[in-house]
Formats: sequence, C-alpha cells, structure tokens
Amino acid sequence: LAARPARLLFRLTSDIDALESLYLRLVVPALAALGAAVLAGVVLGFLHVGLGIALALWLLASGWGIALVTARRARRPAVQRGRAMEALRARAADLVAGQTDLVMAGRIDAEREALAAVDRRLARADLALHRLETASGAAWGMAGTLTLAGVLLAVGALAGDEGAIGAPAAALGLLIALTAMEPFAGLRRGAIDAGRTWLAVRRLAPRMAENELTAIDAAKPPIGTSALRLHEVSARHFGSPAVALHGVSLTLRPGERVALIGPSGAGKSTLLAIAAGELRPATGSVEGAPACLLTQRTELFQDSLRDNLRLADPAADDAALWHALEQAGLARDVRALRGGLDTLLGEGGLGLSGGQSRRLALARLLLSPSALWLLDEPTEALDAPIAHDVLHRLALNAAGRTVLIATHLQREAALADRLVLLAQGRIVADLPRGSAAFDEALHALRPD
Repeated sequence: LAARPARLLFRLTSDIDALESLYLRLVVPALAALGAAVLAGVVLGFLHVGLGIALALWLLASGWGIALVTARRARRPAVQRGRAMEALRARAADLVAGQTDLVMAGRIDAEREALAAVDRRLARADLALHRLETASGAAWGMAGTLTLAGVLLAVGALAGDEGAIGAPAAALGLLIALTAMEPFAGLRRGAIDAGRTWLAVRRLAPRMAENELTAIDAAKPPIGTSALRLHEVSARHFGSPAVALHGVSLTLRPGERVALIGPSGAGKSTLLAIAAGELRPATGSVEGAPACLLTQRTELFQDSLRDNLRLADPAADDAALWHALEQAGLARDVRALRGGLDTLLGEGGLGLSGGQSRRLALARLLLSPSALWLLDEPTEALDAPIAHDVLHRLALNAAGRTVLIATHLQREAALADRLVLLAQGRIVADLPRGSAAFDEALHALRPD
C-alpha cells in the first residue's frame, strides 16, 4: 500500500464509509423491521392469537429471508465492484502522473485500454447490483401483496364464518397488513452493500485489532534503566506466513546508540517497526519510551513546508520550526524560497531535491519530543558530502537521546556504541565499541 497511494487513499475513505453503512443500512433497519413485525403480530394477536403469531412469523421469515438471499447473491459483485473501483483510481492516478513517461515509451494507448477494461469491469459489477436491487424490490413487493392477500382471506373467514371479529377489527387488520412489509424494504440497500461491508471488515478488522494491541504494548514504560527492551520477540508481517523475527531479545540503555547490521531481509526494518509500535509481535514483549521513526523513504505531502514540519509537533510555532531547520541545515534554502515556510510542495515533496527532502525529514525528527529515535538507513541514496553532513547534525542533536539505527553503511554504523548483527531474523552477535569484533564488523560494511 505504501507504494500505491491511490489504493491507500481509497481504502482509508471507502472502507470506513462501508463500515458506517453497517450500522445505518443493516443494523438499524433490521431492528426496525423486527420491531415492526413484533408490533404487527401483537396488535393482530389482540384480534386473534393465531393470526397475530402467523403474521409475525411470516413477516420475519419473508422479510429477513429476502434480505439474506439478496446479501448472499450481492456479495460477489459488490466485492468485484470495490476492487474494480480501487483499480480504476490507481490506474487513473498512474496515467495522470506518468503520462509523459508512457508517451515516451509508446505505452500510452495500452495504458488507456487497460483503464477502459477496468471501467468495463466496474460497469458489469454495477449492472449486476442494479439487477439484484430491482429483483429484491420486486420480491418485497410480492411478499407485501401475499401478506395483504393472506390477511384479507383470514379476517374474511374470521368475520364471516366464525364471527370472531367485527368489521372495524377486520379493517384494522387489513391496514396493518398493507404496511407491515414496508420496514423490511429498508433493508434493500444494506443487503446490496453487504458484500462491500464484508470486504471492508475483512481488510480493516485485523489491522484495527493489531493496532489496538500494539498500542497497549507500546504504552508499557521501560523497566529500570532501559530505554527499550525486547524480550523473546517473534514477528511476521501481515498477510505473510514467513516469520521475520525469531525470539529476539535486545535492551538499550538511555542515551545509548545501537546500530542494527546484517544482510537485506535479516529483519532490521521489522525490528524497528516493532520498537515503533507499528507492528505487533506474535510472541514476546516490548517495553520502551515513546519513539520517533525515520523511515528509508521521506514522506512529504502536497502542502506547505510549515504543515509538513508540524506533523511532528502540531503546536510548534514558527520560531521552533526555524530552529529545527537551522539544526538540519535547511534554513538557508527555505529563506531563499519566495514563500518561505508557506512554500507549497508538490506531490511527494516535488520542488525539493533529495538532499533537501532528507534534511526536511531530519528537521521533523528534531521537532519530535521523543527520547527514542529509530532510524532506518537515514542517508541511503544521498551523496557522500550531504550524507556526512546529515549524520553530523544527527549526532549533535542526539545528545541525551537513545538511538537505534538500521544500516548497511559504514558512515551510519560509525555513530553507534554497539553493533547488533542480525541474520535470518535472529541476533547472532552483539559487539561493543572498542572490541576487535566491532572494528571488523564495521569495516565489513559498505563504504561511501
């Protein structure tokens, strides 16, 4: 999802909207229909007990039965519609953002055809849902007609042959039968949307449970003299059967700087995600101070420089923002811009160079009050002079903070007091500065 912002935005909006419809279009109408059926049965029960019970049972069986059948048959086209809409938005965003590259590569016509194919798939799903909605409306209409006919025959028999009820009571029974099915028709839209709601629940429920439990774990304060403590932590990424970490135990003291090293896929970024509370451990415990995570990718939004900085501290005033920019070495560049802090960035930070974007991310890190910094390859893809300047500024401002950095570069690992070597999701070595093994591991890392 991080690589597909259009898909992420779609899920943030449509899935939450779909969950809202669960209450408004399913739960409330279903309870209203239940109340209406029971009330109709009670009122007719005063006229004739058998007629009241029969009407209530018929209303519940037919009304809910039609809703259930509609929901089951609408599930597949509703899921198909949701996925087609998601694909349509993603492809449309890709076409707009990359049209120049597509034209140069001669792929613009193919991309347009792919977009049209997704649109046709969406149209087919919409047509199937519309047909189901029409059919369900007709079914409830037919059920209402049968209800009226049945009550008419019943009250006619009771009034004529048995003389159990009079003409006014018979008229009341017919009036109740005439409107008894109407509350169930309110379930039609909810039944049609049930498949979309089910898809949203399936996608969001595991994340919500994971985030809730992770937040509880991350809120545990550090014990004793530890700024961060992981004990026998194992973890896997959402949707993946592979275990990313196996029984990892790691303790960081306040003010300590530790570098995680190891080959790609060893579990460095996963360990940072667990320490940041963004990934729930499958087993084990995590205790630590509130953390600020600086990821490999600089996340900037199409907004002003001021608002991008205030993501770290919404209450920060301009003086605090300029101080952070000074510390990050970006103040001069921002002052040279016509808009200063009000300068609007393009999508993904368009308008800033790679080095400037990284310095802006550093300034945002400096604004954070967190005492624990988690850095994931902070100078990757930067030129050596810019990278060394960024690291120098990080080191100056990290005084009194605990730093955990994932890296495969010498220049980043040189900041550390300890090197922790990971391989296949396990800690295989913990090397303190000053030891021969520390120097050997440091020099084995990739140089500038």
